[in-house]
Amino acid sequence: MVVHVRLRVKSKRSSKELVVLVNGGAHSPEPVLVVDENIARELGYLTGEEVEASVADARRKVYLVKNALELVLLGEEGDELSRIRAHLVIHPGLEEPLITDTTIDALGISVVSFGRGLWRHSSDPLNKIRRSASITR
Repeated sequence: MVVHVRLRVKSKRSSKELVVLVNGGAHSPEPVLVVDENIARELGYLTGEEVEASVADARRKVYLVKNALELVLLGEEGDELSRIRAHLVIHPGLEEPLITDTTIDALGISVVSFGRGLWRHSSDPLNKIRRSASITR
């Protein structure tokens, strides 16, 4: 099991709900949402500035669209937990959308257990633990 959260993603052209992977091993200097070309297209973006990203096993060409998105972290009932501005990274061939370490912190997500898919929000009482969002494919 891993941790997934539900986000409402708003661009200048579109709005979409996504279940995204909380990837503490992915680093970025500023908050980003990383998606494949199909999701980027649904958000109204075909490309961006070509940049090189370092991933665990290699360097990859990705496309950056600065200040493209508003991310809203949603609770189980669709309630808004937090809201931030973020860049969009288009990663061709990506298996599932993800957020990086900086994005995780900015949204107030604290992972309790990656293995059991448990997390809490910074506004939650200490005894509240949330379960990973379900992925529909």
